[in-house]
Amino acid sequence: MYLRMFVSSVDPQDLPAIQKIFNDDVRPALLKQDGCESVELVANVQPNAGGLVEGAAVSRWHTLEQLEKALAQREVQESIVRVRELLRQEPVSKTFEIIEG
Repeated sequence: MYLRMFVSSVDPQDLPAIQKIFNDDVRPALLKQDGCESVELVANVQPNAGGLVEGAAVSRWHTLEQLEKALAQREVQESIVRVRELLRQEPVSKTFEIIEG
């Protein structure tokens, strides 16, 4: 199992817009992809030094191949473009392998 994190920051005023795009576009687009176990939007409870809200889209995938295939889908790419328009810092994507046992 793999965990992907897409991390960035937004202006606090833009948080409702990010939530709407995530709930209306990003979550449905990812969850219908083969291998997507879950996807969540998380936000730091304290603003960073610049007053921005740090957050991440966190998703779980069965295989790296399924993750890569999903990210290449047009619907997913279009959702990411809408999110990126509201970001105030360059996003960082990280993929982790979940170590069990």
